[in-house]
Amino acid sequence: MKCEDVRPLLGAHADHELDLIREVELEAHLQTCSDCAQRAQALAACRQALRDSLPRFAAPAPLRQKILSSVRADVRPVAPFASGKRPSWSWGNLGGIAASLAAALILGYGWGNRHARTDSLWNEAIADHVRSLQAGHLMDVVSTDQHTVKPWFIGKLDFSPPVADLADVGFPLAGGRLERLDGQTAAALVFHRRLHSINLFIWPAAQSPVPPAHAGIDGYHGETWSEGGLNFLAVSEIPAPELDQFIRDYRSRTK
Repeated sequence: MKCEDVRPLLGAHADHELDLIREVELEAHLQTCSDCAQRAQALAACRQALRDSLPRFAAPAPLRQKILSSVRADVRPVAPFASGKRPSWSWGNLGGIAASLAAALILGYGWGNRHARTDSLWNEAIADHVRSLQAGHLMDVVSTDQHTVKPWFIGKLDFSPPVADLADVGFPLAGGRLERLDGQTAAALVFHRRLHSINLFIWPAAQSPVPPAHAGIDGYHGETWSEGGLNFLAVSEIPAPELDQFIRDYRSRTK
């Protein structure tokens, strides 16, 4: 297997979801490729941190109450029947119960799917952030000039990432690189804050815009939002108020 074949499978590998043949092929590749092995290790460490620190989600109380109310409304009491006679079931009742259960499954699937996608994004983004710092691959293009960084992405992406230098407010632009996030090729802009780095991932929203969300996981802080047909995810180990300030400044400069 090649690196471009392995990297999209690392998430499923960390969750033990690959079939036996793929798992064997991937493990063989990780034995010979230090870069992919570091990605796998960082992803596994971040996912374990997420499992240890994030709460488990249960169906919201209003949803549970709605389901129970629907079932009670559809189930009618059956009158006592004489010995030797079978009860007469109402197919209408059974149909109502089936419809309620189907609605509950659809709602629950959608709700769980959104949370699963959000968890996966945080996993990937934190793993990429950690890997970029540890593996010395923080930037493909090194420049504090937005007019150098922005053109570098031309021909490498099918969209133009908004770039701004925020040195005057304490977040100087340092450069950028290509990354893979949410199953798509993404731009990663790198900003500095004192001795720390901020990774800002940008990729097309298409039909899957990310919802606005904040996260604080194992010492890392992050925020997601969608704007202008693009998804954004900022992650860093700087304090959450400073990351919020960076995002406000970035959004105000790129509108």
